[in-house]
Amino acid sequence: MAGRVAMGRRPLVSVDAKGYGSATGRRQVAWQVGLTDMLAASAEAAGLRRAEWDCQQGGDGELAVLPADEPENVLIDDFPRELADQLADFNEDRRDDARLRLRLAIHHGVVEPAANGYAGAGAVVVSRLVDAPATRAAQVAAPRADLVVILSNPVFVDTVAQGHTALRPGRFRRVVVTNKEFSEDAWLYVPGFDVHQLDLDRTGSPTAEAGEKAPGKPRNRKPADGSPRRTPRNRADIVNVFKGTVNAGVIGVHNGDVHG
Repeated sequence: MAGRVAMGRRPLVSVDAKGYGSATGRRQVAWQVGLTDMLAASAEAAGLRRAEWDCQQGGDGELAVLPADEPENVLIDDFPRELADQLADFNEDRRDDARLRLRLAIHHGVVEPAANGYAGAGAVVVSRLVDAPATRAAQVAAPRADLVVILSNPVFVDTVAQGHTALRPGRFRRVVVTNKEFSEDAWLYVPGFDVHQLDLDRTGSPTAEAGEKAPGKPRNRKPADGSPRRTPRNRADIVNVFKGTVNAGVIGVHNGDVHG
């Protein structure tokens, strides 16, 4: 890993691939090449200085510490959009189980170099977000989505909610991320899909809230007696945001063969 950074508050990105462990060796090789090429191309297209990112790479993902002056609004707006386009091109002629589908987490926090990677709360938070049940559930609920993006609460509140990005706050969905010792609100965004209509509860995530709700609002958790949750039709938080009825469901998955 080249160019270690000193301790400080930095933009942080974590990327992870769905289904890498169950993929064949040949497919893992193709995904690794595709992942590194697409991250580089997406950062360049967005105007970010990829060569200056300090990257801790794994076969199925990457943790990157960015220069302190990389623009956060570009990282939230342009980078995911370019990455989604790159993934669409990569997956175009691949059967469903051969598609590379990514989770992308963005945070801004304190990190410092350590003997085996990074230490500090920032590295912990972005790693928990990319691996969160809600992030994984969104991939299951939207099987045609190539990319799922999750922002930490401070990044959303300071950047998106304040109007510093082209993405409207209502395109994000607040979720509760509980992963090991980490438990915080975070914000989901799925390029090309209405994240509020994804049925995250049925795919095993913590309860999620829709829209631009103020932090700290009590969340509707699953009843302790095991009785079924109310459907989104009766949930006031979703109806209030959209001023109407939202019917959520899981989209079916189709497994085909590689074209050609």
